[in-house]
Amino acid sequence: MTWSNWAGTAKATPQRVHRPRSTVEIAEVVAGVADAGRRVRAWGSGHSFTAIAAADSDALDLTAWTGIERADLENQQVTVRSGTTLRTLNAALDALGLAMTNLGDIDAQTIAGAISTGTHG
Repeated sequence: MTWSNWAGTAKATPQRVHRPRSTVEIAEVVAGVADAGRRVRAWGSGHSFTAIAAADSDALDLTAWTGIERADLENQQVTVRSGTTLRTLNAALDALGLAMTNLGDIDAQTIAGAISTGTHG
């Protein structure tokens, strides 16, 4: 499987692609890859212009790690799985009667990518 960022400026074909569905599976992948002396890179939606997610040995595909973990409607706070795209999160928040205070113009990014890169709106 070949990964590329949305602009097509970065590509990679990792030897292994891991698709965890739980925090336990994520921890097992990371520990197993580290124990084997390899490196793992997390895949989101590939919205970065950089090759930050270009994995040569192991890729962590978070497309199966999505959704809201819990919602505290009283305090208007939610805990979201890192592979959730902003588009999906917006729809889930709307169903709860919630919304984000500020959004950028692109909603294809994952919540982890938006937070880790300092995405702004």
